[in-house]
Amino acid sequence: MAFFVLLVGLGVFVVLPAVASPLLTQAVRDMGVQAEHLKVTVHTFDPALLSGRAGTLRVEGRNVSLGLATVGQLDLTFGRVSIFDRSFESLAGRLEDVVVVAGGVRAEAMRVEVDGPADTARATGHFDAEQSAAMVALAAERAGLTFDEVRLVDGGLHLRIGSIDIRAGIAVDGGALTLHPEQGLPIVLLQPAASDPWRLIEAYVSPSGVTVLGMVDATRLAQRMPGGTGSR
Repeated sequence: MAFFVLLVGLGVFVVLPAVASPLLTQAVRDMGVQAEHLKVTVHTFDPALLSGRAGTLRVEGRNVSLGLATVGQLDLTFGRVSIFDRSFESLAGRLEDVVVVAGGVRAEAMRVEVDGPADTARATGHFDAEQSAAMVALAAERAGLTFDEVRLVDGGLHLRIGSIDIRAGIAVDGGALTLHPEQGLPIVLLQPAASDPWRLIEAYVSPSGVTVLGMVDATRLAQRMPGGTGSR
């Protein structure tokens, strides 16, 4: 009898996650997440499942649309999740081939890594050299300038207008990612709106690309999705 009870108990913890996975995947889609491929899984042998909670919940997706952002590959793990009210306490993971629109400006990032509490998760965006140069060139065009060359170097950029060479740096000023030429006025590259659930903190430049550090409030992001409630 004890062995039978043990088998039943093991069956619950093994089968329940398998049954829950497609239901949770559909629930995420019902929140307004659009994706070519989407999969939601929970850990086997998680006793919290019996009370409608999960220690961790993993979301994997391809070509995912999240409001003003689209993601080529998404792999996020949410911690201490309440399945019934769709809340969570933390998240960690990465997003690849990210396209974000902020303040009417479109920017492409090679990848974004997130980790931390739901309402103050640290986000690190990596723009490769080509993406960084394109972002600078487009920002210059919006400001009425045309750079004949945009090249990343250690600690900054080398710009050329005609026969004039200009050194420039990139920094976060007033929440905006800004280009600072040695000559001329600063040019805003990317700036989240006041209502956006993310903000920029600092930026670094190397010949291989631009790295931008920021903070994201996944609570507010989840609340923007239809049916979402976010962190507790």
